[in-house]
Amino acid sequence: MTRLQLARTAVFVAFAIQGLTFASLITRLESIQSKLDLSAADVFVVLGTTTAVGAVGSVVAGHLAIRIGSATTLSLMLAGASVTAVAPAFAPTMATLLALIGVYGFFLGGVDASMNMQGTATQDAYGRPLMNGFHAMWSAAAVLGAVYATATIALHVPLGMDMIPIALVGLAANAATFRLLLAGSSEVSTSSTTGVASEVSTSSTTGVASEVSTSSTTGVAPEVSTSSTRALPWLPLLLVAVPTFAMWFIDSAASAWGGIYVVDGLGAAAAVAPAIYAGYQLVLLAVRLPGDHLVARFGPERVIRTGGIVGVGALALIVVAPHWSVAAVGFAILGGSLAMVPPQSFVAAAHISPENAEAAIARVNLANYAGYLAAASLIAAVAEIFGERSMFVIPLAVAVLIPLMARRFAIRPAATYETEDFPAVS
Repeated sequence: MTRLQLARTAVFVAFAIQGLTFASLITRLESIQSKLDLSAADVFVVLGTTTAVGAVGSVVAGHLAIRIGSATTLSLMLAGASVTAVAPAFAPTMATLLALIGVYGFFLGGVDASMNMQGTATQDAYGRPLMNGFHAMWSAAAVLGAVYATATIALHVPLGMDMIPIALVGLAANAATFRLLLAGSSEVSTSSTTGVASEVSTSSTTGVASEVSTSSTTGVAPEVSTSSTRALPWLPLLLVAVPTFAMWFIDSAASAWGGIYVVDGLGAAAAVAPAIYAGYQLVLLAVRLPGDHLVARFGPERVIRTGGIVGVGALALIVVAPHWSVAAVGFAILGGSLAMVPPQSFVAAAHISPENAEAAIARVNLANYAGYLAAASLIAAVAEIFGERSMFVIPLAVAVLIPLMARRFAIRPAATYETEDFPAVS
């Protein structure tokens, strides 16, 4: 395999570790809730803590990537996430749970930001869409994690002990591949030091696209040097972050509250809760697998708008579902409808400021945690006041933002952002 192909493999592994670990933990939320007898308000505090500290982790990762590179940052954050994901299930009290989940949340945020930095840099080196494939790997691993959780719950494996194999797999995979990640812009643009640029420019020897420069379908910049000081245009980033926020708001609702909704609101058995998440992720995966081809053919704007419209319909089905099986179908469709938003949001963010791609990605990634925090608070409040059956009314209202703002994902030359009179942030 060429150096660039090895880097692509390493990014796939990173996304897989993150998806497997996160899904294995989040699908146990209902079990942790039952163990500690947590109310909906308590669940909000748990999710809010994870989200708030995760946002800090994302910002820290952005600064670390500039100083030590996104490859090293990603490896460190992945190791931390694998180790700390085990602890929350062993928490004996609510206070201990908050402390342990907060530590995991920090590393979760760091991984989210740094793995997408690596993904966008690798995509740009290839000169064609790759990000949907990376996120498809995340979804595949998340499905595996949810299926694993369903099996261990059914087999009555002690809560917490079932997370240890997940941590060991993550640590081993990280150790085996972290040296294969792209170390920085020199690996994309300087053939004299790594040979990767020559791999990209010589299609006869590598089979990879012959252009490293940003294409009309990818619009992603490689990792930038630490000397870049150009300020980020905040308004374009904000306009990408808003529909991204909507996606993560809905994803939080489906991931963290979907199981609780079907168990407490629609009377499903406890083992159904992780199965709901598995179905959600499985269809999300099925859409992401051909996602790069869809984006190349139809463009990101059209793909995002179509998915957004389908998502609104899926949430309407969930809200009116008379039985948990109907809601399960809605959750599955919902997963597919949201599949393309995260990878395209990072592509759009990196394209806005190519010379500050790492910082731009870290900033837009904050929409992830803002969405999760908002969903945790609002859905918890709705559940407390109106009951679990009303949990997904607000996600339905938020979902309309995605098709309405889909044009923010359209790729255009980065120079056009510089000609607009937008204030900037340092």
